[in-house]
Amino acid sequence: MKQVKERIQRFMSVAADNPELLKAQHHAFVRQMPMMYFILLSSTWAVAMTHMRVAPWWLTTGVPVLLTAVCAGRVLHWHRSRHVDLTPERAVRVLGRITYLACGIACAFTAWSLLLFPYGDAYTQSHLAFYTAITVISCIFSLMHLRAAAVIVAVIVNGAFIAFFAASGQPTFVATAVNIALVSVGMLVILNINYGIFARMVNARTEARRKQEAQSRLLRMIDDMPVAVMTVDPESFDITYVNETSRSLIRSIEHLLTIKADDLIGSSIDVFHRRPEHQRGILSDPRNLPHNARINLGSEVLDLKVSAIIADDGAYLGPMLTWAIVTKEVEAERRIRQLAHYDTLTGLANRLTFRERMDARLTEPGAGPGLLFIDLDGFKLVNDTRGHRIGDELLRQVAERLRIVCDDPTITIGRLGGDEFAVLVPSDDGPALERLAARIIDALSAPYAFEHNRQVQIGASIGIAIAPMHGDSGESLLMRADIALYAAKAAGKGTWRVFSDDMEIRIQERARLQADLRAALKARDGLFVFYQPIIDAGSKTITSREALVRWHHPQRGWISPAEFVPIAEQSGLIDQLGEFVLNTACNDAAGWEDGARVAVNVSAAQLGKGTIAPAVLEALSRSGLSPGRLEIEVTETAMLDDENGGIGDLRRIRDMGVRVALDDFGTGYSSLTHLRAFPFDKIKIDGSFVRDAVERPESAAVVRAIADLGKRLGVTTVAEGVETEAHLNRVLEEGCSEVQGYFYGRPAPSDRDAATVMELNRAAARLAAV
Repeated sequence: MKQVKERIQRFMSVAADNPELLKAQHHAFVRQMPMMYFILLSSTWAVAMTHMRVAPWWLTTGVPVLLTAVCAGRVLHWHRSRHVDLTPERAVRVLGRITYLACGIACAFTAWSLLLFPYGDAYTQSHLAFYTAITVISCIFSLMHLRAAAVIVAVIVNGAFIAFFAASGQPTFVATAVNIALVSVGMLVILNINYGIFARMVNARTEARRKQEAQSRLLRMIDDMPVAVMTVDPESFDITYVNETSRSLIRSIEHLLTIKADDLIGSSIDVFHRRPEHQRGILSDPRNLPHNARINLGSEVLDLKVSAIIADDGAYLGPMLTWAIVTKEVEAERRIRQLAHYDTLTGLANRLTFRERMDARLTEPGAGPGLLFIDLDGFKLVNDTRGHRIGDELLRQVAERLRIVCDDPTITIGRLGGDEFAVLVPSDDGPALERLAARIIDALSAPYAFEHNRQVQIGASIGIAIAPMHGDSGESLLMRADIALYAAKAAGKGTWRVFSDDMEIRIQERARLQADLRAALKARDGLFVFYQPIIDAGSKTITSREALVRWHHPQRGWISPAEFVPIAEQSGLIDQLGEFVLNTACNDAAGWEDGARVAVNVSAAQLGKGTIAPAVLEALSRSGLSPGRLEIEVTETAMLDDENGGIGDLRRIRDMGVRVALDDFGTGYSSLTHLRAFPFDKIKIDGSFVRDAVERPESAAVVRAIADLGKRLGVTTVAEGVETEAHLNRVLEEGCSEVQGYFYGRPAPSDRDAATVMELNRAAARLAAV
């Protein structure tokens, strides 16, 4: 019973889950209800007229008047509601009331009809049956948009009359009842079909409106998007939509097109492409999409992205183009590629690009390639003394000269870093490579002109390696060319060398020597400090002794400082070696009875790090040596570049009371500038001038000039390289304060090491004798 009641309630209620259908039903009733009441009342009064002579007045007049009043009130209500747009909630309530009101009206009119039936004759009764049929039909079709109300009316009215006529036993009435029943079933079927059609139509219209609204919103959004958008007809290739961003961009490049921005819609998309047939082939077939392209349009570059617009059923509606002007971006990308692959200063291929081209060339069939590894001789001196601006301009001029000499599109020129360049030649012809190297050296060695009539002259050294003879990979070829370059520099610079196996052997020997030196410094084994006296020219007494490092190798014997000191400087071992000499010299000098000073050489590689001054202070503290008895000797090379604070280190050392001497004076660059930059305590004249002073007057003049300069500055001058009495007499005549050389004494070990050194020399002599 409960389930039946719930089903009746669901049938009588109105579905509230479709607001648009509710509103459509209400609007339909607003239009149809007046006509339904008109048909109902006109039919009712027609029946009342035919029964006035036979039926009581309250049935023929009273009830019709009452029903007319009710219906007129409803008509007035619907007339007032014709322009009201109900909310879905109110529409549910209104339609629900219609269902119950239809039930009440059906019962009222049915009861009135049945009450009139007994008073008439056969004609009036037939009229009454006809009235019932047409009234029900009109009500059903008027209520067809509210299925529950229409079914209720049909069931109440037709059900009552069918039962009444069937129970009469009269054949005509029984047949009428059967006919009404069949018609009722047909009308209900038609009602249900029409209601479904109505609901689907409303839903379709609602969905279409929603899609249209969504499309409108989408178009408004696309119009406001900062991205330029176009759509194109896939058959005619005419532009069908253009958003505002597209129009704005088109206005900025209208001078490059044959069309104006406001005339785009309806125009062919071909105006953007020099090859429209290619573009059409892409746009017409969704299988080609998505598609990305960049179009050059005059001086501008357009970035184009094309995607397919597909309908719900999978049909291809056409292409949608999003595009932008990316000229600046393309220029930036080109600049980034340039920075990534080319040297920013010279425009030559950088190390990465050069290596890639070399590796690619090595994989190609044919001869070569040959590699020329170039290093500029004297560039650092120019860069340090003239400044980086001149240095950069010099590198640019070097690059231009390389382009002129190597004027062949098959040759690759690269700057590998600093003042290192490389030339890759697609040839394994050794003599031809050597001739090219010679031309490059000649070109790079010519003077370079700068503003204000200034000139600079440098040189170049070149190492040559040839594939596959010297290596079949870019790494091995570069390594062998670098080895050959090292050999060219060792040969005196300004020349070229082709790699050979013995060069690599020497490099390997150098590497082994570096490892052995590192081990010797760690173990303090085989390293000694020798001392050479410096003599006062007047009193002939020893004023100081120069500390000179010596190394005895277990297999090679004594190794010249000219060989292992550069290795120490290049490998970073110079600080350890310098501290060893400094500490040893201070400890030995502290025990000298004559109180002479000790002179310790400091490499340029030790300055500018902020470590040399603390090392000097620690050596003095440990040994107890007075600062005034220590001299630090530096060459002019240490004075060339003060960017790292080398002069500052020397000032801190001098502030301790330690004397500072300028060694090898006269052989460097701008010596007088160095004397002005720092207050040296001693100037040591290079031995080459001293040895030549006897035979060459110009060398004697240099010695005299330096000696006079020292006197004027109040600086001691030391003549190095005094090996003979003639040398001694000459430097004394020229006015030198002190002398140093083999004439007065060769470098000798300290008393502590003398026996060990003697035994090492005896062992070496015995081995040589064998």
